Amino acid sequence: MQSNFNRAKRQPAIRILAQEYSESTLKQQGSGEFDPAFIITKLGAKVNRLVAMGLLELMERRESSSGLFWTGRIRDPSGLHFFSIGTFQPEELQIQADELLARFQQEEPVRIMMVAKSSMRQSDEGSIFTGLRPEEIRIIDSKEYANLLIEACDSTMKRIEAFRNSEKIEQTHSEYKKAGIPNDLIEGLLLSRGHYGEIDSEFHKLNVLRALAIAEGGSNQSELVNDEIVSEGIVSEESINSNEVNYKEIITKYIETNDGPNGVDFESIVDYCMKNNGERETSEITIENMVEDGDLFEIKFGWYKLVT
Repeated sequence: MQSNFNRAKRQPAIRILAQEYSESTLKQQGSGEFDPAFIITKLGAKVNRLVAMGLLELMERRESSSGLFWTGRIRDPSGLHFFSIGTFQPEELQIQADELLARFQQEEPVRIMMVAKSSMRQSDEGSIFTGLRPEEIRIIDSKEYANLLIEACDSTMKRIEAFRNSEKIEQTHSEYKKAGIPNDLIEGLLLSRGHYGEIDSEFHKLNVLRALAIAEGGSNQSELVNDEIVSEGIVSEESINSNEVNYKEIITKYIETNDGPNGVDFESIVDYCMKNNGERETSEITIENMVEDGDLFEIKFGWYKLVT
């Protein structure tokens, strides 16, 4: 009987925010039969398995020549994860997919945690897309979501620090090690720099600040943004409340009062803000920020419910 001792060990699940993972375009494929494949992020993470967390933004069931499959989207404070579940996956996952689909069709906001294998595909036009192949799915509450966000932020900041420490040294394993870069990040960083070149790590730090603000109690990311970032085009909390209008509170109370089976429509929300001394542009920006922060759920285009 052939031994299975050469089978690669199970890879750890990387804690990562959606934006860092989704913008990756480099895949490292092992040469051996059981060697794992990795997606290399710009910050040098080597992702074979990962933990994703966020609001279930979309869930669909489709049928193909090979049978049923489910696709969905998870939104965290930095962006979107895309996942798919096929009939070749465990029956338990297929049952969970139908349960999530039922909740989504009932327009019920739900936060989930997903442990998944990384995947990458390239379109005929050459565009590269990342995705998730779920291994485990669990519905989580706001406290669990906050803890998972903090873990992802901690891991991201470690990669940002290692990336910055590697900027001015020779791009070799030995020099990275001398500089104190963690062993588990050295190979990924070398691959990243060889493929992506220079990147703006401040962008990833901004995502961390947004996620931490949400984890610490639902604050808008803009409360933590400094003047330099604001000047680059990010709208701050101060500018949103420049005329002492608390847009978030107005929007929340209006949706609570007028919520129906289909939620509350975009124009009604904006119109109500304007009737309460608000401005259209700031109202629209606040709605977008509340969706990104997980306070609002867009059940269908232009219709919103509160996430409770």
